[in-house]
Amino acid sequence: MKTIKALFGILTITAALAMNGRAQVYQVSVPINGSMTMSVQDLAGPSGSSGGFTLNFNTLNETIYLDAGAGTIRQVGTISYTASAENIQFQETQEIPSQFPNPPTPTVGNITVNLAPSAGILSFDTGAVPFGWNSSVNAYTAASFIPTLGPFTGSYSLATGGQTTNGSFSYTLNAVNTFGYAFYAVTFSTLYTTSYPASLTFGQNGYADTVSALGMDSRMFTGGSLYGGPAVVAEVTATNGFHMQLSPGLTSGFWGHAEAFGWSCSIPVTAMNVATGAASITNQPQSVVVHAHNTASFSVGASGTVPLNYQWSLNGTNISGTTLSSLTIANVVQTNLGTYSVVVTNAFGSATSSNATLSMYPFIATPFTGATAYWGKPATFGIQAWGTGPLSYQWFKDGVAILNSNTQSLTFASIQSTNAGLYSVVVTSYLGSVTNAPAQVIVYPAGVSLGFCPSVTISGVIGYSYIIQSTTDLTKTNSWVTLTNVTLTQPVQLWVDTSVDATSPANSKYFYRVLPGQ
Repeated sequence: MKTIKALFGILTITAALAMNGRAQVYQVSVPINGSMTMSVQDLAGPSGSSGGFTLNFNTLNETIYLDAGAGTIRQVGTISYTASAENIQFQETQEIPSQFPNPPTPTVGNITVNLAPSAGILSFDTGAVPFGWNSSVNAYTAASFIPTLGPFTGSYSLATGGQTTNGSFSYTLNAVNTFGYAFYAVTFSTLYTTSYPASLTFGQNGYADTVSALGMDSRMFTGGSLYGGPAVVAEVTATNGFHMQLSPGLTSGFWGHAEAFGWSCSIPVTAMNVATGAASITNQPQSVVVHAHNTASFSVGASGTVPLNYQWSLNGTNISGTTLSSLTIANVVQTNLGTYSVVVTNAFGSATSSNATLSMYPFIATPFTGATAYWGKPATFGIQAWGTGPLSYQWFKDGVAILNSNTQSLTFASIQSTNAGLYSVVVTSYLGSVTNAPAQVIVYPAGVSLGFCPSVTISGVIGYSYIIQSTTDLTKTNSWVTLTNVTLTQPVQLWVDTSVDATSPANSKYFYRVLPGQ
């Protein structure tokens, strides 16, 4: 047993282990008044290249874990807010190089930045912090500082020099320690237990302050200052040469631009004890079928004592960074296909969702675009297809199905001139089919090269016969004369026209061609 002194008499609390199902859990939801001033500056610009906007707070929602045995309290919650877009306008001066020897010309760039913060929620978690009796305020107090607050998201538009660049940004506000001073966000730190275990009461008005890191102030704070991170949320080099870097809030130095905020609510605030419950699945993720390169999304509904933590997996392997209740896969490719599930955990247990399948309609990732081959030699044509299988294939030549051509590649052990034509392939699965457009296959009699003497080098197949013809006039299609038939005794064979004296200046030009033998 552990005894805790209360305002009226003695309150006895049974010791409990943190987050093992026996800790007391409380919830509170209260409207709040306050705002957060967000500042944005152009790090690459001159002094004054900055502006800001304000978030207006609406509601504070908290779950409080009280572990009397360990003497710790943890506050996890969200602050909902609304915001409106703001325009920030300023000028930058750039030295434009001039033709030597003239000095550079100063050029002024007019910069317009439009920031559109998204309405939503800021999340926080104080972690488990110790509490103790504070006789100066006649209550229990805890140093309930918020190390991070966020994420803060929105979109931006940068316009300069006839160029407009749009994008989105996301960053988190972080407590930091600089030169012996810490910038903190804080929440309830004064605790009355007169109605324990039915409820906890938080009292004492708070205020915004910068808390010294060198000592602990036991008062309840409801405000503070934080750095924004990452340091740069947008960076653009415009066509006119101006380089823009946008940073939210305090990025360097002690007296930089800070994210300052404060809030207040009606005091006292009562948090009610709620039944603790392990995480459970309320809505299972559903299977999805998409086309290649499209976006797929899964989501899960869960209940239980918050905070709830999520971990998605693909085919039984955890996916890094997938810790939200929804999962989005952009630009779906073959490796994204499979079975997805999610494990939801909280302090009191875990639950695993049913499997949801990501499937893809048949898609030809690498099409067959045509080929050239040589008479009698091996030849293989193929495609690469994606999709949820099994995938089946059917090749066609000149629109007629080819017997026993049911794989993603089509192979000829010894291609013939009759195999030339237009080839296509149809890929089919239970989800549908897709057709590769017809592409031409050309079969040459042989590989032929000419020398500096009247000769022809033939690359072909041993035992195949080739007809060699010549002409002196390519404009006459019927002027070709058969000179000989050559049967190859080796894969590459030289034939020389001995009837021509290449050294005689009286000889005409001769043209040669090679045809398949009979």
